[in-house]
Amino acid sequence: MFSELEEQLKELEGIISCKITDQGELEEIDEIHIVADRKRDPKRIVRDVETMVLVNTGEEISHKKISIAQINSSQSNAEENRIEIISIYKENNRMVYHFKLKINNTLVEEQVEGTVQEALPVKVAEGMIDIIQKYTSFPGKIRVENVFTTGINGEIVTVQLVLYRGSNISNQERLVGATYVNHNLPLATGKACLKALNRRLKEFL
Repeated sequence: MFSELEEQLKELEGIISCKITDQGELEEIDEIHIVADRKRDPKRIVRDVETMVLVNTGEEISHKKISIAQINSSQSNAEENRIEIISIYKENNRMVYHFKLKINNTLVEEQVEGTVQEALPVKVAEGMIDIIQKYTSFPGKIRVENVFTTGINGEIVTVQLVLYRGSNISNQERLVGATYVNHNLPLATGKACLKALNRRLKEFL
């Protein structure tokens, strides 16, 4: 019943896995059980979970219903860090976006030009996807479907991608990644792209 929400919660920064239990016929969330790494304060994780639940269900959930178990995840971090974002920023007076990444220990620097009609997070997401497809052996075609901020103060950015495999357009998979903005929307958008593609990237780097 809550499988889609579970997948979205797993894309939040620091969360490794998630299980939502319901109240049977009431179809309401009973508890949310989270396994997270130790990089983030549990209170920040709870706050992100509360926001994501509110945005997706329209209902507020008490922090008492959210349980978090934190574990060391150094091995998984080493695998995921084969693509590392060093910086993403927009020039002050021009619609030019600069990307600096490390892909398999190779420094990659690219820039993308946009227009005033194109929203910043959308252009950053598109630029990020172009770079990933250019410098990795990722198969298929990736399209940015949507990028939006959520939360009372827009503190979470969510990226929705569509992955097309082969020539059959019906053979597609939707991927979602989200992360905390933390006063840096371009960087957070890039991280959300990586979170959306995380499980697929491990296979092809």
